[in-house]
Amino acid sequence: MDWLHEIEIVLFDLDGTLYQDGTFYKRYLELLFQEGDHAASLNEILEEMERLLAGRDTSRIGDWYHPSTDTWTRVTLGDVLELSQQDWNTPAIYAGDAWSLVSMFTVKHGIGEAKRQEAFQQVRKEMLQGSSSFERHAGLYEAIRQLSGVRSKLLLTNSPENTGREFIAALGAGELFTDIKYGAGKPVGLEHFMSELMEREGLRPEQILSIGDHAWNDLYPVRKLGGRTAWISAYPSSDPSPWDVRLTTLDELAALLMDIQDSKLKQD
Repeated sequence: MDWLHEIEIVLFDLDGTLYQDGTFYKRYLELLFQEGDHAASLNEILEEMERLLAGRDTSRIGDWYHPSTDTWTRVTLGDVLELSQQDWNTPAIYAGDAWSLVSMFTVKHGIGEAKRQEAFQQVRKEMLQGSSSFERHAGLYEAIRQLSGVRSKLLLTNSPENTGREFIAALGAGELFTDIKYGAGKPVGLEHFMSELMEREGLRPEQILSIGDHAWNDLYPVRKLGGRTAWISAYPSSDPSPWDVRLTTLDELAALLMDIQDSKLKQD
């Protein structure tokens, strides 16, 4: 990759980027569906979730779920780049990661927002208590820490500040970044943020790299403006978009950051 030396700003996502956890969704779904009218459907929902993540269903990561019709569709990068800014606020759900698939199930089965938020908070708490496969990745943290050749390392998360700050502090990741933006409102908020950042810092779009596991939130807005993108996910996807980098593990992400640092040092 002969463009790594150009990168001046690296944008990071939180969930699925600073850590990976392949089991949290099971506990999340249990909290949402283990009681009440949906309890009998829990095993069926868990099995469908597993098929979706493994790419063994007719629908998968990268597709769109439409609650009003209970149907799935696919769009290409070309389709997305033609969307107006207003179109980004679609009522459909992009199956970008396991979190969004859980959201899809809550909408499909009529689970209210209050219950979803309560379950989300409980899952986050249990993750930090070691109740899932969640783990901190020391190699990645060190690679972020040593990435000194860029102007800024920015963390943008849609998590609200009151919960996001606590989670990042528990991760021990807060000091790794130049700045952290909570309640980022991605994807629309990311497009606005990048546009303002380029104007303020006098940057070209190709000097900005966005790294994330949820393509619609973390990558499409940046690609739309001409920036660089790195998609990290352990799951197969139907999305054919030509991201600049395709990663599956945090080891690979750490290696990418070290490559960026090395390319910057070679310039000096």
